[in-house]
Amino acid sequence: MSKEIGISRDSKPVWREWLESLLVVAVIAILVRSFVVAPFKIPSSSMVPTLEVGDYIFVLRYPYGLRVPFTDLQFFAHPPKRGDVAVFDYPEDRSKDYIKRIIGLPGDTIVYQDNKLSINGKEMPLFPEGRRTYFLADGEADVSMRYSEQLGDVKHAVLRKQRTIRDGTWKVPEGMFFVLGDNRNNSRDSRFWGYVPQSFLVGHAAIVWWSWDAHAGKVRWDRLGHIVE
Repeated sequence: MSKEIGISRDSKPVWREWLESLLVVAVIAILVRSFVVAPFKIPSSSMVPTLEVGDYIFVLRYPYGLRVPFTDLQFFAHPPKRGDVAVFDYPEDRSKDYIKRIIGLPGDTIVYQDNKLSINGKEMPLFPEGRRTYFLADGEADVSMRYSEQLGDVKHAVLRKQRTIRDGTWKVPEGMFFVLGDNRNNSRDSRFWGYVPQSFLVGHAAIVWWSWDAHAGKVRWDRLGHIVE
């Protein structure tokens, strides 16, 4: 009587199976971080009150296109919307990531005068909400007035003082975007260094997943899960 013989296969050492599993996990993690979502930490006060120093956020990479890591190549490039909070390569040093709010789209005329923002001849309405004390990255306290700004269809919070740090008029070129920090008197943004090219866009800020208040030495539990708007 014939005896059935099963298909044989080489047995792998346990260490090799673990190594292969770790490599698969690493590749998946790299792909997710490069094309889907990535974590970022907020190091400065330029986006207070929307984002606090010590906030850790998830940034969605795909809304503006799929960008090949370490290159300017973008597939399915899609421009941001006015009001988006975007992460991008800092144009004066591309090794650094910056985060600001998209204010001006290609073809827009932006005027910032006496701490008032106008887009294409229309002043963006501001509604006062009282004084706001916050801490800078170096731990020093500062105070500004908090306002709600209507930026087209997007309503968001800004901080502003009586004085202005940079006035001017800018015509946004094609393929470029004009950005401002929500903390208008403590932000080095397009008013100083110009525009952000489409290819420099990294992603859209989505949610705060962790927040550490270094000044108080505690977690800001109320900010966990905060949607960035």
